[in-house]
Amino acid sequence: MEAGIESRWGPSLGLGLALAVVLLIRIPFLNQAIQGDDDIYITEAAHAQVDPLHPADTHYVFRGDEVDLRGQTHPPLNAWPLALLVAAFGGVQEIPFHAAYIVFSVIAVWAMWSLAQRFSPHPVWATLLFCAVPAFVVNGNSLEPDVPFLAFWMASIALFCSGRLWLAAAAMALASLEAYQAVFLVPVLGAYLYLQPTPEPPKPPTPGLQPSPRWGRRFRLPSPLAGLFLLATPLIVIAAMQIFERVTTGAVPAAVLTGYFKSYGFQALANKLPSAVALTIHFFFIVCPLLLPGAAILAWRRRRDRDTQFLLSWIGIVFGGVVVLAFAGSARYLLPIAAPVALLASRLRPRWLALGFAAQMTLGLGLAAMNYQHWNGYRQFASSLPPKAAGHRVWVDGDWGYRYYV
Repeated sequence: MEAGIESRWGPSLGLGLALAVVLLIRIPFLNQAIQGDDDIYITEAAHAQVDPLHPADTHYVFRGDEVDLRGQTHPPLNAWPLALLVAAFGGVQEIPFHAAYIVFSVIAVWAMWSLAQRFSPHPVWATLLFCAVPAFVVNGNSLEPDVPFLAFWMASIALFCSGRLWLAAAAMALASLEAYQAVFLVPVLGAYLYLQPTPEPPKPPTPGLQPSPRWGRRFRLPSPLAGLFLLATPLIVIAAMQIFERVTTGAVPAAVLTGYFKSYGFQALANKLPSAVALTIHFFFIVCPLLLPGAAILAWRRRRDRDTQFLLSWIGIVFGGVVVLAFAGSARYLLPIAAPVALLASRLRPRWLALGFAAQMTLGLGLAAMNYQHWNGYRQFASSLPPKAAGHRVWVDGDWGYRYYV
């Protein structure tokens, strides 16, 4: 049992198993109704049909107020794949749209597999724990940018840690156009550089760990200046986007967003405290809570190990940053630390990992099923209205998927 799945699955089959799990948790939900903030990004995608360079240069009704979508909490990248899908299918169609978005889940899991070979004695279990994170299971069935951002975030770190620096920079640029959270890549990757000297001396193999050959290569930055430039990629891309929008549309998105934060009081202490509490609770459900005490004990015992220090730094940097910036304590905001939490937990014995994976996947699928039913209720109710409203003017006081379907 201790060797278990690791001895039966080689690297290729292990990755294949993880990708098969991704398909199994996505295919049943392909007909997921438009939900949450999907409608915002569909609005941007519609505007991109006439102004493809500025999908957010339009207006939207939020809480009864007309707002400028340039002040959206996410940069515009998520609008472009949706715009292509709208153009290809002539409108929004749930099944093909969600099928296309499976690509982002695949990228995230592929990157996790790469990191697991470097940081975990049980890479298959580490990757499966990542697949079972409830926020990943649920939010991967939406058209929001959380999982697309996670895909580029994970690719950035996996490519950077394996020495593929320019590909990592490209992934960082894409992550920066998905979410402002990408700025946390700067200190996270800076921590990796600080804790992994260049060139890194060969390390004795960890018992039970079979690293990919690419991890045996020495980590080299082209030059100190190039290294700083690479690390600053998210800052450069986000700044360039602000300048481009200012020059071409007359507004700086970050300034518009800051204005809405003030007018709606999103950064007020009354919002921040409940958000921090909710995020803390969500943290304890990234992996099965039964695994956390053992993972914490092992991390303490190996606290002088550089890999452990990096994973803990990754968690601390992102969690602290999200608590400071977030105004709504959603579990999806913690997706960028799902990987290090799963990697630390994967140091436990396989029998515990199997139990944790089964429990957490059950929870995640249960939440995804309830989420499906919840939003499908709005779709069904909206479809029942046309016969009743025929020949009458109708006003809608609703939001999210309900407003979209009405």
